[in-house]
Amino acid sequence: MNQGDRLDMLMDAARAGDDAAYREFLAEASRRLRSMLARKIGSDSELEDLVQESLIACHEKRHTLDPDRPVAPWLHAIARYKLIDHWRRRGRSPLVLEDADGEVAEDGFAGLDVAALLDQLPEAQAQAIRLTHLEGLTGAEASARAGIGLSAMKLRVHRGMLRLKDLIAEKEQ
Repeated sequence: MNQGDRLDMLMDAARAGDDAAYREFLAEASRRLRSMLARKIGSDSELEDLVQESLIACHEKRHTLDPDRPVAPWLHAIARYKLIDHWRRRGRSPLVLEDADGEVAEDGFAGLDVAALLDQLPEAQAQAIRLTHLEGLTGAEASARAGIGLSAMKLRVHRGMLRLKDLIAEKEQ
């Protein structure tokens, strides 16, 4: 049984009313979140707070989890949102670069002039990133404001983030 299967099994049992399975789910989720978040923020003194915030969000949002979908990606998505909130509180840019595996780049956009970087993008891509990453709108809200479809918004954000990643790589050379 892989790790994803264990979380799925525990969540299924918890949905069926097994309180012990839910406690075990939270303990396993806590271990995984701590490991994932520690890789991203190191031995930050706020690591435990971030783990707890993620667990609370998981508990509060568990009704949004589709029973036919695996638990682990949902759990990690919640933790990523909490990590971004953490960086916002600490003054880091909410813009976060992720690689193909969803791993957050170590330095994100810290110390960079985000406005100047966005000025180098096509306006549609810059607008998409401003709406979703700087203003914090959901994809649906951003697409409505821009007057485009959700798929087009997602594509603009994706392409814009790829271009930003290239611009940063150029600056580092």
